[in-house]
Order: sequence, then C-alpha cells, then structure tokens
Amino acid sequence: MWRSRLFYLIGCWILLLSATQAVPFFIATSLEEAHAASGFLASIMVMSVIGGSLFLGFRSTPQIKVTRLTILLPVVGGIALAIVAGMPFFFIFPDQGLVPAFFEGMSLITTTGSSAYEGAHETIVSIAFWRVQASWIGGFLAICMTLSILTAINSGGVQLHRSPLPYGDSETGYPRLRAVAISIAPIYALFTVACCAFLMLTGVPLFEALQLAMSAISTTGIGPDGSNKIEDVGTQAVLAVFMVFAMLNWDIMRARLLRVKAKHPQGLESKSVLLLVAGGTGVLFLLAFPGDWLGLWHSLFVAISAMSTTGFSPADMGFTGDGIDAGAIILIVLACLGGAVASTTGGIKQLRLIVVYFLTRKEVDRLAHPHGVKSLRFQSFAIERRDIEAIWLLVGAFVLMLVFGSLFLAILGIDFQSALAMSVSALTLSGPLITMIDPYFSGFSGLTEVDYMIMSGLMLLGRIEASLFLALITRSFWRG
Repeated sequence: MWRSRLFYLIGCWILLLSATQAVPFFIATSLEEAHAASGFLASIMVMSVIGGSLFLGFRSTPQIKVTRLTILLPVVGGIALAIVAGMPFFFIFPDQGLVPAFFEGMSLITTTGSSAYEGAHETIVSIAFWRVQASWIGGFLAICMTLSILTAINSGGVQLHRSPLPYGDSETGYPRLRAVAISIAPIYALFTVACCAFLMLTGVPLFEALQLAMSAISTTGIGPDGSNKIEDVGTQAVLAVFMVFAMLNWDIMRARLLRVKAKHPQGLESKSVLLLVAGGTGVLFLLAFPGDWLGLWHSLFVAISAMSTTGFSPADMGFTGDGIDAGAIILIVLACLGGAVASTTGGIKQLRLIVVYFLTRKEVDRLAHPHGVKSLRFQSFAIERRDIEAIWLLVGAFVLMLVFGSLFLAILGIDFQSALAMSVSALTLSGPLITMIDPYFSGFSGLTEVDYMIMSGLMLLGRIEASLFLALITRSFWRG
C-alpha cells in the first residue's frame, strides 16, 4: 500500500516540475533557439507521460502514514526530480549521454550549481534560465522538506526547531508538506522580487536581475552567463544582503513579517549566523587583505557567500597557493557550517552547531562543578538524549561521507586537492565555491560517468542529510 502511495506522490512531483519547463520552452521559442525549444518540448512530453502514468495509475491510493514512506519520499523524490531537471540537457546535448544530464539535474534540484556542460550552454538563454529556475524551485522544496518531513522524523535533531507555521509541530506527513509549501511560497516569491528590484536599481537589466535574484535566494550561485563572478560593488551589496536572508529560517522570517507572535523564543540561529560571518570576515581579512579596506568588503562578501553555500565571488579573487591554503580552508569551514536549519543552504546547519556548543560548555562546567546538575535547553525546550544522538549521527555521517567521497574520487584518478574540493562543494551544495577553494580546478565537464554518479550521490546526501541515508541501509528499516 505504501509503495502505491509513493508512486502517486512521485508522479505528482514529476508532473509539476515538467510543467514548469514550459517557461524556458517559451523563452527558447521567442528567441528562436530552435534546438533548445525542441529539447524542452521533448522533455515535457516524455516526463508528462511518465508522471501522468504514475498519477493516473495510483491516484486512488488512500492516504497512509508509514515511516518507510516518509523516509523514502525525499530520496526517491530527489532522484526523480533530478531526472526531470536534467532531461532537457539530454535532448539538447545527446552526445554527452544520460549520466551527465542526471548530474546536471541533481546539481540544480539540490541548489549546488555545478555543471557538466561548461562552455556549451552559456550562450543559450533558455538553458541558462532553466538552470536558475530549477535551482530556485529546488531551494523552495528544500525549505518545505525540512519543515515537514525531516522535522517529522527528527533527522539530525531538526525537531528541536519549533516552527511558528500553522501545523508546525504536527506529524501529518505529506499534507503537512503541502501546508508548509502554501505558507512559505508567498514570502519566498516576495524576497525574490525584492532582490530583483534592488538589483535593477544598481543598473542590472531586468532579465539578468531576475536570474541573479533567484540564484541568490536559492543559494545556487549561478550568474546569468553561467559564471559566479560579480564585478559591481553595488550588485555585490544587494546580493550579500539577500544571501544573509537566505541563510535564516524562512518560517521565522514569515512570522516576523506577518507579526505572528511565536510561542517560543526565536533568533538564536540568526545570531549564530551573524557571529560566524563576522568571525569569518575578520580571519579572511587578516589572511588575504591586511590593511586593504576594499579587501575588507571582499572578505565580508566572500564569507557570506561561502557560509550561505552560494559561491558568488568578486572578480579575479582566489587563493592561489601551491595547495589548499589557509584562506581556502576558512571557506571550506564556513561552507560546512552552513546557515539556519530551515534555509536553502547546505552544510551541517546552525542548530546542530549550537547544540554541540551547549554540550561542550556543559562538559567544561562539569569539570568545575563535578556534582552539579544542569539541563540542556534550546528555544526553551529541553534537549533530550535522542536529539543529541540524532545530531551526533548526522555530524559523524557528514564527516564520513566527506572522507569517503574524497577518497573515492582520488582513487579514480583525480588529484587529492581537486577531489577534496569537489567533495566539499558537492556535500555542502556549494558548487561555484570550488573556483575559490581550488583556482586550478579544470571544471566538471571532463569527468567520467563514475565521477558524476559519486558527485550526484554526495549532492543528494547533502540535501536530504546523510543520517536519512543511513536509515535506508539498516535491516530494521526494510523489515518495517
């Protein structure tokens, strides 16, 4: 029964995402990009048939609440959406094969921003817009997934985040996902429009401003020309502000805009984000731009870009040591930390870091007061043992996947510096950041199919969180 419900939901997702390809199809048609238009049309037709078959074949399945369905939906759904997002690339660039197209789709739907078609699509306007649009949709879906499914199963201690949204603390599965999407969609679109408007005030044309806004809000880091380089300081300032917004909890921002009184104190993650950005800016300034005040701004912009896992950078900026130098290591650390738990960023997320800090402080206090008793609390709620175990499981799985990903890519013939940079960019969903971490990286377009599959797996793990994957390989999960 739960399998039928899974097929029905996947069919709905495929239909919805394939329908959005009508936008780049009309752009390609109006700009007379005939080859791209035929590719989008073929993708829409094929995916509509597949999605429609699943929808019609299993539409009579009753709504059920099963743990296996809740856990499998993000995994299977992420793979299905990656296929849909990458299908236009398969039809437009058939010589490349299906695996690079799947990698491209996974990169977009997880808001990573890496591309297997570097140098081939930058001049095709409809393709460039689809990359940004698919990533923007992926960022919205990531927020909804976190506030519904990941919270319901307490993945990595996410349940500690008490959402002010309606139905925020209920565990109603897919209906909750739909309710969260309806609540978040207006503010997500509002911030995108606002970012676009401010970018236009700095002189960016409307179409390019829209693409940059969608890329900043979804923390994808894809520029209109496929590059992550931003030259104008005014444009950098606008993007920096909205990248900070993208790092925060979207449900809390909605509550504050609507002046909804929250039942629980909020803002601890926001303070942590700002504090770490300030610390990262100071360290980068001292390492790379001592005494240069323009360098101070560049350090702030890069720190925000890295921690939001966006990857935008000022023009001609990179760390060019013989290996991964201190500046690049700071960027890696910031990307691994990430933003707030209900944001579009990748990384471990601030909620887990705060709990780990509380645990560290508790152990230090225990040394000073061996017989003292002190409870751990987050947002006025007690942190239970199962929450701590879930957080340590996620942190351990994150580090383990990063190590294995780097080793596998190195074994397949990639030099270790590039392998580490690729693994970090994939697992933290910060693809464009790799140009600052490893300035000598030759790009993703020359990888083998095995490399693409490893990277795709790391990106999926970075978005649905590694602890969820570990649940799939346990015997008890499949035994029910």
